[in-house]
Amino acid sequence: MTKLNSSQKELLGAITQELRRETALAFIASGYENQTKAYLAACKKMKREPSKNPETSASEILSYPNVIEFINSVKVVVAEKAQIDAQWVLEQAVKVHERCMQAEPVIDKEGGPTGEYKFEHSGANKALEIIGKHVNVQAFLDKKEVEVSITHEQWLDGLE
Repeated sequence: MTKLNSSQKELLGAITQELRRETALAFIASGYENQTKAYLAACKKMKREPSKNPETSASEILSYPNVIEFINSVKVVVAEKAQIDAQWVLEQAVKVHERCMQAEPVIDKEGGPTGEYKFEHSGANKALEIIGKHVNVQAFLDKKEVEVSITHEQWLDGLE
């Protein structure tokens, strides 16, 4: 993980509960791969028994506003250092798609064209998938928002 700057250290310090802090750090260190694994790694580091439902605990911990703010502050700095944003990704995906769609003549044993052409369909399809998943394009929706209402007591029961 990259070194934290002063504002990130301040945001991390604002996360007062150790399990939340450690889960956030483990989530960042894993490359934002898996919330549950980050929660379990934090529990292991703290020598603490995980909850009976680690998926729910991980999701709740990483949903606290101060935890989200800290994680996002790290993501922004990493993206700035890499100079990568959504526009860059889209531009690169378009370039890959265009390159993969170029038809190349199939050459026979003597080096002459056979009249057939080939192109890299898998690369073209993957590039289209990346473009289609972009927020502004939304050709495919992988997530669906669902609103759930629970009582305070139900929420507290889930923490156990």
